Amino acid sequence: MQLNLLIEKTRAFIDSFLFPAVIGLFALLTWVAPNNLAWLPAVCYSLIAFLPIACKDGRAYMPLMLFAIIVCSKSISFTSIPSYLYLLLTAILVSEIIFIIIRKPKFIKGDILVPFATLFVVFLISYFYNSIKNNSASSEGILYLLFLFLALLLYVVFSTVLGRGETINYFCKTYAFLAIFIGIEIFIYQTRNGFGFIGGDLNLGWSYNSKTASTLLCLSLPFFSLLLSKKQFLYIIGEIFTIYNIIILSTDSGLLCLILGLIPLILLTFKTYGKYYPYISLAAIVSIGVTFALLMAFNARFNSRVLTAIQSLNIFDSSIANRVELYDHSIQSFLDNPVIGTSISSLITNSGTVLFLSNTVLSTMVLGGSFGLIAYVLLEIKIYYCCFKKQTSDKYLFLLFLLLFELIGLVDNTLFNIVILLLFLTANSCYQMSNRPDDVLVHDEYFQTINNNNF
Repeated sequence: MQLNLLIEKTRAFIDSFLFPAVIGLFALLTWVAPNNLAWLPAVCYSLIAFLPIACKDGRAYMPLMLFAIIVCSKSISFTSIPSYLYLLLTAILVSEIIFIIIRKPKFIKGDILVPFATLFVVFLISYFYNSIKNNSASSEGILYLLFLFLALLLYVVFSTVLGRGETINYFCKTYAFLAIFIGIEIFIYQTRNGFGFIGGDLNLGWSYNSKTASTLLCLSLPFFSLLLSKKQFLYIIGEIFTIYNIIILSTDSGLLCLILGLIPLILLTFKTYGKYYPYISLAAIVSIGVTFALLMAFNARFNSRVLTAIQSLNIFDSSIANRVELYDHSIQSFLDNPVIGTSISSLITNSGTVLFLSNTVLSTMVLGGSFGLIAYVLLEIKIYYCCFKKQTSDKYLFLLFLLLFELIGLVDNTLFNIVILLLFLTANSCYQMSNRPDDVLVHDEYFQTINNNNF
């Protein structure tokens, strides 16, 4: 009896907003703790990772996986990952395996696994071909492909344990808390380095510049709005805080998302508010427009950043630092091997870091050549097909999430950034599995008729 009571209380805790909030708190404490003290909250985080075993579905693995993104306060690379991060990821994976053994859920590969796995295989073939051709194999290239494979593995495992319930709402709450805690880390960074517009010199460790943090914040906006569209009003505070942090970071991609995405975001958010819809939408649009206008009028740096962001849409603009060099390198790499590209090895710098090309399509050209581009197009078609075929009121806000993802990919790294990829795969899995219909439709009208006649 006591065991059943404990299980019920554990399930109630996991279903509440407290679960992602507590995990976020431990992630923040791990990030802010100095040196070896980070192990204490990291161990607590790892122990909490086994609580979802008590649940009937695996939705609780969302915050566990996503908050692991923001725990590292020191700059990391594939060859310098902190030991406590390995502990966290191992605990989550072991917990999911135990969950599968106990619950025996039906295996679900995920709707976009096949096209994405095809893209991965093309990259792998390109890497081995070019390694043999050049008689060299970089450890960074091997590790990047390994982490790409692990992201796909996590996608399959997560899709399997997730279940068929209302998962998208839980994901929205999880992502909202993730954005809030990222904002808190940015605030702590500012207290240490001075307040004001940050620009490109941000270093949160897991985000060694402002771009990754800004991308995660931008992609959270449709999910904040989805919660607001369902009359969960308190999340407006988190969304305003997130928009504030996007403005503070002032990246090209972040400002473009605000400029091009806020009006459709507002219109989709308040569409369910009935007769108040036009008034609330108009007030929100005017408020944001006035705020932007005042910032541009009275802050020269913000004015300059907005103009630069708009200018960045011209991908061959020579005035943007390093842009032409990167794009020339990508085109030359494609011409050197137009069939399967020059692989990830050609994007590794002398310092051992992977330097992508601030454009998803150009990066694909280098990683996989023409075959890579074909696989990428097939992946895009599958993603949008899965979005449109689902009959749900959340469809258009999720579509906006996909479009913002594409917009950021024009001027920054998205799909091939492992951190962003993990979030993207999790979001797609939650959207597709939420309220998923049974694979086999059972008709019970005959039995209902018999029962009615008998009674």
